[in-house]
Amino acid sequence: MPSPLLRKKNKLRVLKCILKSGKISRDQIARDTGLAHSTLSYIMRELKEGNFLVIENVKTKKGRPYQLLRINPEKFKVIGVKVGREEVRGVLFDASMVPLKEHTVRIFSSMRNKKGYSEALQEVVQELFTDRVLGIGVCSSGIVKGEEVVISHVMNVRNWNLRNVLKDFERIVVMNDADALCQEISQRADSDFLLVSYGIGIGASLWKNGKIKHIELGHMIVSSKGKCYCGQTGCLEYHSSEYAVLKSYLGIDIDFEDFVVNEEEKYRSVVEELRKKAKEDFETVKKHYEKAFKNLSVAVGNILMGFGVPLVFLVGEGVVNEDMVKLLEKSVKERFNREFIDGVEFHLASANWMLGAARAVVDRYLSDILK
Repeated sequence: MPSPLLRKKNKLRVLKCILKSGKISRDQIARDTGLAHSTLSYIMRELKEGNFLVIENVKTKKGRPYQLLRINPEKFKVIGVKVGREEVRGVLFDASMVPLKEHTVRIFSSMRNKKGYSEALQEVVQELFTDRVLGIGVCSSGIVKGEEVVISHVMNVRNWNLRNVLKDFERIVVMNDADALCQEISQRADSDFLLVSYGIGIGASLWKNGKIKHIELGHMIVSSKGKCYCGQTGCLEYHSSEYAVLKSYLGIDIDFEDFVVNEEEKYRSVVEELRKKAKEDFETVKKHYEKAFKNLSVAVGNILMGFGVPLVFLVGEGVVNEDMVKLLEKSVKERFNREFIDGVEFHLASANWMLGAARAVVDRYLSDILK
């Protein structure tokens, strides 16, 4: 019989395998984990005794019946929260990651500070909290280290410690919002990948060898011109985000800091108009994206050269048409030698911040409730 530590490790591997698949057979678990059927037998018995599993018997017209296993949705719950410039939105999920309840607090300009965001986050968590909550995952824009948002210019917060805000809760995970999307997509991807989040801002996250590596893509320097709201000159967001596209679309110069601070109040309607046209017929607005995506392709191509991942996923509220992905792919492959980036696939993807943050909680704390 394996040691208690190894038994727990094996049970955790099996549970994560089931969570990733949703519903899976014993044979597939054995293939995915490499565990012997004899080992799986005692693991399944103990997980069933611990009320972690729901077992479905499947009858077949020919051959022996077999079993499909899934996580017991009532075993635990988890809260995922997205903190952003315009709102703080949280979702309560059951153990199978099905949403049960949602609560949102709108963020107005007077609330864009640590006090305003802290009160909004506390309200969201209090509205969603219930029994058997495994933990709380919070994702935020900006630079995140440990349990602190070091700085988020778009939210006007600096050194915002979420452990202090959520001091009544033992298990919390704090992460960058692009990393939360990466966490969510990792459940569906079968290889390493680069995630690029595109919209008013630009973010990136790398999934490599089963781990997330954050990349501060939006504030990479790509030019000697263009004053960014962060204080640097030449940031990628200045030259490639929807701000750059909107300037081309309107044919006028717009102050970047004013755009970021007042986007919802002053520019939201025209941003939505641009997205609507891009979604319905990208060719009619393609020329406004071309220069921005050429600049974006330089940063993306350099990351691909450095890390050698085979997939790129483009996500975000600014990505509304598959043709946008094709434009980015074309720009990268025209700029870089085939030997460096040949074979890399580019895909449009959808992902959920709150689900990604919730999955990060499960990934970190599931072992806490395993015996």
